[in-house]
Amino acid sequence: MGGKSPKGREEQARKLLVWGQNTFDTVQLFHAGKKIGSENVWYGNPHQVEVGTAEDVYLSLPRSEVQNVKAKYVIDRKDLEAPLKANEVIGEIQVMDKDQQIAHYPLVALSAVEPAGVITRLTDYLKQKF
Repeated sequence: MGGKSPKGREEQARKLLVWGQNTFDTVQLFHAGKKIGSENVWYGNPHQVEVGTAEDVYLSLPRSEVQNVKAKYVIDRKDLEAPLKANEVIGEIQVMDKDQQIAHYPLVALSAVEPAGVITRLTDYLKQKF
């Protein structure tokens, strides 16, 4: 850190900590178990599942960049099909700063989706094929 003595190193470390506290903010991006969106589920009961994160997500960012940060989620399958377990990973949340991805987190189904009855599954099959 450039200090010539223990006291000098202590002073440099203090300056670095003060700079970090004045320049960066830690923000909570997502709350565990809180809905980010909803997705359709084929062959399931219910036909929709809420999606989000299984854990609280925090990110430290330069204060000047906080307003530029956006998030989007991407499902890793063409179609979601039942059954789904609660907290099953179904995709990824991408955190973007302008056009650059700066972080990613697992996207999970917030509740279980059981297989639907025979008639609903048959109806969904016909809708998907035609």
